[in-house]
This record gives sequence, C-alpha cells and structure tokens, in this order.
Amino acid sequence: MTTIRRDRFSLPMSRLGAPSNLPRFRWQQPMPNKPTPPNYGLSEEESRHGFSWGEDSILPYQVSDDYDRDLKPGELDVLVLENGRLKAVVAPSLGGRLLELKDLATGRDLVFRNPVFQPANLAALNAWFSGGIEWNGLIPGHTPFTCAPVFAGVRETEEGPVLRIYEFDRIVEATWQVDLFMPKDGARLFAHGRIVNPNDDMRLAYWWTNVAAPMIDGTRVLSPAQYSIEHIWPGNNLGRCEFPRTGWDASYPDNWDNATSVFFRDPSAPRKFIASVDKGGYGLMQTATPEMHGRKFFYFGSAQGGQNWMDFLARPGEGKYLEIQSGIAPTQNQRFELQAGEELEWTEAYVPVQLDAEKAHDADYNAATGHAAATLDGLVPEAELARVDAFLREQARLPLDLRFSEGEPWGARQEALLGRPLAAGLDFATSTVPDFWDSLAGGGAIPPEQYQTLPNGIVVSRLWIDRVKANAAEHGTTWVHELTLAIASLDAGDRETAAQHVSASLALKPNWSAYRLDALLASAVDHAVRSYLAAWKAGDAPPELAVEIATYLMEQGRSEELKAFVNGLPADVRDKERIILARAVVAGNDGQFDELERLLLSRQYASIREGETLLSDLWVRLRRGRLEASLGRAATAAEARADLEAHPLPRQLDLRMHALEEV
Repeated sequence: MTTIRRDRFSLPMSRLGAPSNLPRFRWQQPMPNKPTPPNYGLSEEESRHGFSWGEDSILPYQVSDDYDRDLKPGELDVLVLENGRLKAVVAPSLGGRLLELKDLATGRDLVFRNPVFQPANLAALNAWFSGGIEWNGLIPGHTPFTCAPVFAGVRETEEGPVLRIYEFDRIVEATWQVDLFMPKDGARLFAHGRIVNPNDDMRLAYWWTNVAAPMIDGTRVLSPAQYSIEHIWPGNNLGRCEFPRTGWDASYPDNWDNATSVFFRDPSAPRKFIASVDKGGYGLMQTATPEMHGRKFFYFGSAQGGQNWMDFLARPGEGKYLEIQSGIAPTQNQRFELQAGEELEWTEAYVPVQLDAEKAHDADYNAATGHAAATLDGLVPEAELARVDAFLREQARLPLDLRFSEGEPWGARQEALLGRPLAAGLDFATSTVPDFWDSLAGGGAIPPEQYQTLPNGIVVSRLWIDRVKANAAEHGTTWVHELTLAIASLDAGDRETAAQHVSASLALKPNWSAYRLDALLASAVDHAVRSYLAAWKAGDAPPELAVEIATYLMEQGRSEELKAFVNGLPADVRDKERIILARAVVAGNDGQFDELERLLLSRQYASIREGETLLSDLWVRLRRGRLEASLGRAATAAEARADLEAHPLPRQLDLRMHALEEV
C-alpha cells in the first residue's frame, strides 16, 4: 500500500532568518538588465515570449538574505510518500522541495540528497539551496518559495493517497499546485502540475521542474536531440548548436569545463524524456505529457570554480550533482501564455532506470537515446501515462481531506480583493493574525494599532494599489498608505509620483522606509547620503538597511563617511557579514592590512553571489598593499602577479568562475 506520513528529517542546518521588509527594486537586483538578445538560429517557437534575465521586478516578494554558514544539528518537518518500491521526502517549509527520492529495491538515491541545509546567494530572492526536485514557477528563475512555506495536504482516492503542495504567485497572480501520486504497484512517481489564472486578462507565466541528480564520473545525459540550444553565443546568449558535437561528446557533463546549460531539441520525437545515468547505465528518467516541451541539463562545470560552488552548497567533497530539467516552454528564456480563466495541466513521471551500459554509452548518441526510449516505453507506457494524467486531472479540482501545513496569507488576501475563490480545490485560509493588509483587503477602516509600525509585506500590483487608493479616499490616508503608493510608483518607474508620496508619508510620520526611498530617488550623492543617514537614525530600521547604506558609501567612494557609519553601528549589526566586509574595505582604505586579512579570513562568507568579485578584489588589494609596503614604492604589474602566485586566493574566498584579475 502507498502511505503518506509526517516525519522529521535530521541534518546539519544553517540558520535562515525571516525575509527582509526592505523592498529591492529592479536596479538593485544582482543580475543586471540587458537588451533582448539577438536570435542565433532559434525558431519562432523557441523565441516566443522571450525575455532577458534581470529585466523584471521581483516585487512584491521579499528577499531572504539573513543566513550564515554555521551548520548545527537540525530537523525539518517533512512528509514521506512511500509504497515499498520508492520513498519520497517532501519539505513543505522549503517550497515543497522533494529532498529525497530513494529506490528501495537498490537502496540508491535517485536525486542528489544534500547532506546539509546551506542557503547561498543564487536565486532571484537570494537564498537558495541545492538538491532534490524543485518546482519552479510562475516567474523566471528559482521559485520565490525556495525557502518559504507552502500549503500541503493529502487527498484520499480510490487508487491511493495524493500529496498536494500549492501556493499563490503574487507577480503573475495565479495559483500553482503539484499533486504527487505513487501507485502501489511499481517504482513510479507521478507529479501532476496545475496552474490556474483567475484573472480577467491574459498573463505570461513560467514553469521548469529542476531535478538535482547524483553526478559521478562517467555520468551521461540522454534526451532526444536533433540539435541543442546553448548559452555559448556572443554575450552568453542562447543559440542553436550541433549536438552532441563532432570531436567531443557534449552529453557527458564532465566534458564541460565551465558552467553550462544545454537545451535538447527534437520537435519530431514521439516522446520527450530526459535521463541521467551512470557508467553502468543506472539512473533516473523523467517523461511527461505533451504540455511539457522543454528538456535541459545544467552543470556547474568540471573546472575548480564550479566544483567549489557545488561543495559550497553542501560539504567539501559531497556536493557534486547535475540538474536535469523539464519545462513548459522550449527554453528557460521564455514564458508562455495563460489566457483569462485558463487552467494549464500536465503530468510528469519519474522512474529508476537500468539501461544496458554499452548501449547507454554508445558513441552514436541517437542509438543511445533510442535504447533509452524503448526502455521508457516498457517502464511508463504512453497509454498508462495518459490514464494517470486523466485520473489526476479529476483529483486536482477536489479538496484535500487533510491539510498538513499552511503557506503565506497572500492567497486568502487575494481572494478577499477579488471576492471569489482563486482555484477550485485549493484552500488558502491561514491562522495568521490579521494585520494592516487583511484590513485593507477587506475594505474597511484600518485600526490605528495596525499602522503604528511598518506592517510586514509589500504590495505593488494594480489590484492592490487600486484598493489602497480607494481605502485612503474613503477612510483617510495614513503614512503607510502613502509609503505603499510611493513603493509601487517607484517600482513602476514613476519617480515624480513616488517622490510626492514619499513627502506625504514623511509629513504624516517620519519613518525609515520613506527616508530610504528619498535616498534612492535623490539625484545628488550628498542628498542621498543625508537621507540614508536620516533613515538609519529614525529607528526600527532592519540591519539590511545598514548593509545598503554601507554598500552605497563604498560605491560612491565616501571613505570617511563609510568609516564613521560602520564604526557607529550597534555590535549586533557590525557582526553582519556584509558589514564585516565593509569594515574590511575601511581597513584597506586605512592601510590596516593585518585587520583586512583578519576580517577576510574570520569566517566563511555565506551571501557572496555567483560571479561577485568582492572577496577576491579585497584579497588582491591586501596582497598589493603588503607588497608595496615592503617595497616602499608602487609595485609593477609583474611584481604584483608574482606576489599573487606566491600568495594565491584562499579556497574559502575562491567563489569566482574565472581567474583573478590584476589590479
């Protein structure tokens, strides 16, 4: 029999704090906006609704950047789905991530089971962790629920229990759900996806399921491919490529030195699938109903930088994995349309696979994928996948019999705004204590106690802003109303209107958030610095504001103000890692190279973004400073290069994907 039960999942865990209440605007995101890329041989289907990474705002979502690398024994509340052949472990508190999928017949892990929980700065909302299967939608990139709770529960059916995870996406303003079903009679896990657009207009959405698969020497990825689409064209743009190559085989991830994404393209293939198999032919295979067009593998690369990143996300020597992914659109640089009121559904199937080793590693890639396709037909016949899909479509709209966890309150608030349910079968009620946003969604006057302090959360959508304006007109505006309108106006690029609402908010109540917006709107550096410092002195500001202020002062070269600011911070804020790095900059500015080295090596820095150069830049600065102090003069480029060769960047600071630049 298939069972679903609660359990506790023990593993070393780093601390993860609450999401930040500091709105991060489009230009503050780590991935800079760039023009829409040129078309390097892509078809209309492969270009439709294309976008450039970094062009979209992440608001109203809140960034999760409060975490560390201090692993301690911990436990996660999980849900376990098991039938005697497979065991799946799901973490509702972490976006419904499937942490483990084990083949009980062999005792082997089908997905990479991360031995620790270690967030790192790789997602649109910063914190992300590797391992398992993640459900990425409805906005590009890793799901905004990566490190957030989702709703989860069980629906009992005549064929066995179904484990449902679901949430409401606040940017697309649509719902998503994944119903996990494990039949009692085999080693198969089905995942039924459903997206519901409850709006009266078309929305563009996104969906990719990312599977972290174990990566060992000789691992090969098999998926039907007449050609591939890859990020190897000018500007790291996507373009059409030969696959698997002439002269070397690109289907073996370890043949790639640098991080890579390979999208498999064979529009004429009878069935689309993707499999990761070891040199013995054993591994995991995924297929799906025709709604899922895209297949891809991602790998950090075999070079030192990529290997360091994988260990950084896990433990030294234990982090190696690759991703096999499946999406609704052909590539990850595309969205797809959701018409008004539309419901989009698909069903994925995951199975352990044992291919003939020689055939799986045939030098003829088409022969290898043909062998995998024939094996798939025996494991998950197309007719059986269609039958399960029809069954899960019936169940998807029916309510849960038991709910295990609850997600964020924004789905229920959206239902209050709309005056109707978002999607049949999905219950968004929570036990959250009502606050400013609940009163606003309900349409009544806001109790004064709900705006004495800044409420947690951000709203920017048209539906919410219309309600803010209507509430202010009917019941009178408050500093929070004006602040909310200022944030939404700045997010929309209307700086003049944003400035007017900032002034109105400050007139009603001086507050750190409005002063901070005034700094962001300032055209002169002196004005921005004054407003930033006023924001910090206003009180109640989160530590993230101190980080933003210190970063701004560093960027503007305001060394004395930076020094005075960081030295005047409370001890608990001075110990935040980004403030420690600002203190390291101050030490470098003052020629205190012993202090700079001490700060650099005092910890492992958790929040360094992939490709960020601050750590290595500070090391180069340290080495040049010491060299020139010993020489009593400026060092030549050759002398600086020789010193770096003698004193290489310590591994704990080496998170770059290319060599040190000389400065």
